[in-house]
Order: sequence, then structure tokens, then C-alpha cells
Amino acid sequence: MDYPFLLKRGFVIGEFENEDLSDAPLLFQKDIEKINTMARNALLNDHGNYLILARIAIRFHQSFSFYLDSFEIEKNYYLHLAERFASKSDNDEGKYLLAIAHRNEGDIDTALSIFEDIWKSNTLYAIDYGKTLIASGKWGRAIEIYNELLNKTPDDREIWLLLADALFAAEEYEDADKAYLKTLQIDRDNPEAWYKRGMCLKKMGKWGGALQSFQTAVRKKHGFKEAYNEILDVLIKREMYTRAYETLQKMKKEGMEVEEKLKEVEGLMKK
Repeated sequence: MDYPFLLKRGFVIGEFENEDLSDAPLLFQKDIEKINTMARNALLNDHGNYLILARIAIRFHQSFSFYLDSFEIEKNYYLHLAERFASKSDNDEGKYLLAIAHRNEGDIDTALSIFEDIWKSNTLYAIDYGKTLIASGKWGRAIEIYNELLNKTPDDREIWLLLADALFAAEEYEDADKAYLKTLQIDRDNPEAWYKRGMCLKKMGKWGGALQSFQTAVRKKHGFKEAYNEILDVLIKREMYTRAYETLQKMKKEGMEVEEKLKEVEGLMKK
């Protein structure tokens, strides 16, 4: 296979030897051949830096998989490549990348089995394990994982937010609300936390608190459409049409398309 990554030149991970997979920018590079040579040698000679190659394969799946169908190439080609490389690295990082590849391919059970074996060795692995558990509906186990992490790092905003999300998914709204509040005690400027707390309060029927949280979210984040839509939902359900109209005007100023909704609210105001 001359070009395992299917590209002779094009977009490739910048400085890929040291790049963090989760935040790697795509840069135009002329040395795509270097990656293909690394991959070709690893496949033919059964040695190479498999971790780098697995990371790149996962990144290529994220960036280029939607092109493959046009060339009659199986959509999970890059994930299969990642699995081949990751399985050759017998350490926790290799297992982690293998779990990510399986998860992206939709093989959740295999991903969870691998995560269960490695999550205690690295906070990142534990966080991704919890996210995979939540996505598969195993909220109780995710809650256990995040609580254990918080025993070690009690002021970690990200983990508090993830715990709150798991509790919300499990419909444990009172505990979720407490976790969202803890997140906001650590980071009061987090618009996502304000929005999600609003959703939690709304589920509990606490409309006033929900409205206040959504309004705080839109103050913290310009053009936060999801939070604006929740404000509108609360105001319309409470028949506060004038405020709903004013909210739509604010949305319009922030560049959102609201003409149809404006007509709807104007009609409600005339009744």
C-alpha cells in the first residue's frame, strides 16, 4: 500500500509528532509523504511509532471520512487503520486510542470494555469513559466514575459539569442542580453551565429560576441561540408575550433569523 492515508499531499496534522489529538489544527503541508512512509513502513515491517499513526488515523477519520464514499472507499477506513496501529502498542495509551476508534465506529461495548481496564490510569481516559457511558445510557456508572475523580480533584470545573450532565441524563434533577451550582461556584462565567442549569430547573418546573439561568447564559455568550430559544419557550408558555417579543428583537440584533417567530408572537399579542 503506497499511500495508507490515501493522500499524496493535502491537509495534515501540523507538527504531528507532538500534537495533542483533541486540539490539533489542520495545516496545509507538502510533506504528507512523510506520514504515508511512516504508515507504509509500519504496515510492511511491523515496527514504527504506532501511537502517532493511530492518532493521525483517528484525526483523518474526523476530517476526511465524508470524502471516502465518493471514491467507493469504506467510510470507516481510517478507523480500521487506527485500530491496526493502536492494537500494536501494548500500553494504556494504545488501548485508549483503540477504545476511541471502536467508539467512533459504533462498537460501544468493545470501547467500554477497554475503558474499564484503563480509566484509573489517566484522568482523560476516565473522562472519556464517563462520556461514553452517558452516551450509552449507563448513567449510574458514569456518576460513580466522576464522583471518584472529584474525590481526588474536588475543584475541577469540567468534571463537576460532566457529573451534572450524567445526573441530568439519569433524571436526578435535584442532585444535577447541585452539581451545576458547584460548577458555577468555580466558574461563574460559564454559559454552558448556566444554560444546562436552566434546563434542569425547567425539568423541575421552576420556571422563574430557569428563566434567570437562561438569561444569564445569553449575557455570557453572544448569539447563544439554544438559550434564547429556551427563554422564548418559557415566556410564551407563561403568556409573557411582550417580553418574548423583546427577546426576539435582541436575537435579531445578534444576527439570528427570527422573522417567522416574530410573526407568531405578534399574533399571540393580538389575541
